[in-house]
Amino acid sequence: MLKATANIADLQKGLAQTSSIAGKFTSMPILANVRLDASGGRLTLTATDLEITFQASYDADVLEEGSFTVPAKALSDIAGSLSGNSATLEELENLVLKVKTDYFTADLLGISPDEFPKTADTGSVTYTEFPSAQVADAVSKTIYSVAVGNTNFNLAGIFWVKEPLEDGRETLKLVSTDNNRLNIATLAVDNLEAFLLDTGVLLSRKGLTELKNLAETADKISLGVNANNLVAKTENSLLIIRLLSGKFPNYQVLIPQQKGHSINLNRRDFTESLKRMSLISTGKFRVVYFQVNQDSLILTSSNPELGQAEEKIPVDYEGPVIDIGFDPRHLLEALGSLKSEIIQLELIDNSRPAVITGENDPGYTGIITTITPRDD
Repeated sequence: MLKATANIADLQKGLAQTSSIAGKFTSMPILANVRLDASGGRLTLTATDLEITFQASYDADVLEEGSFTVPAKALSDIAGSLSGNSATLEELENLVLKVKTDYFTADLLGISPDEFPKTADTGSVTYTEFPSAQVADAVSKTIYSVAVGNTNFNLAGIFWVKEPLEDGRETLKLVSTDNNRLNIATLAVDNLEAFLLDTGVLLSRKGLTELKNLAETADKISLGVNANNLVAKTENSLLIIRLLSGKFPNYQVLIPQQKGHSINLNRRDFTESLKRMSLISTGKFRVVYFQVNQDSLILTSSNPELGQAEEKIPVDYEGPVIDIGFDPRHLLEALGSLKSEIIQLELIDNSRPAVITGENDPGYTGIITTITPRDD
């Protein structure tokens, strides 16, 4: 029967992510539980919702080897409230887990570990190491434009695909679209040939949210794929994300082939201007119109129920006058994912999509569809 003493900080860290994966509304109560395995001087925590599996493993003083499951949220809440250095987890009779420190004791009702789903076999996965900050950044730049509540299941995730460079090397592209915008982020690392991704894979928004959370806690992260899963591995953690079955559309045809007219904008100032316009352009009137002239970008919004607003931004622009409309939320979400102080907004005309890039966001391209111009 399981009995182990573990570092409280390790428990808090591991349970924070396992409790976010464990199913909260499910007809299978076991999926709301975290599995505890104590053996070989390690305590391993596992949670799954059958699409995502997360494991965290830490050094522990294993007094008795064993396995047990308890409600993930309850154990996480208790661990999060503890102070001190260590806590002892001990399996008692009648499926009870005792959590004990020098000054605290709690008994949690559990479920037999025999009911817990088996973890997918990842023994044959070949891994490629990535800087974790780059992985988190690439997911951040694409996850907000995953289609939500859409009957097009092939848009319900982020597409990962390798693409060749002119020098023979390869890059890894992350692509998402909800039919209103297209976002492309790039991961460029050496030895991508070991990352076995022949035709591209589609990964769920929820799975990649967990990948981003994991990447933000580590300096390096190793990724690999097999026929059914993408697997991420750090020093103490393993994340398994089941691949989606949809076929992602050919996103290359959505990228404008014609070079547009570029405007350089301060990202922070532009963001604040759009936020002010959004105070008026709400609900079914959620549109901000741009008029681009030789020396200015004029933003206007109107709402018959609220009023109207206008803001003029000085710009250095060489091109024809363009009158164009956007959903401000689409622009704000793109700007919020970028790091560049100055961004480039590229416009072709009043009917074709705009392109957003930034010199300090290499490998990123954002494409945003326009709204029908105003009737003058």
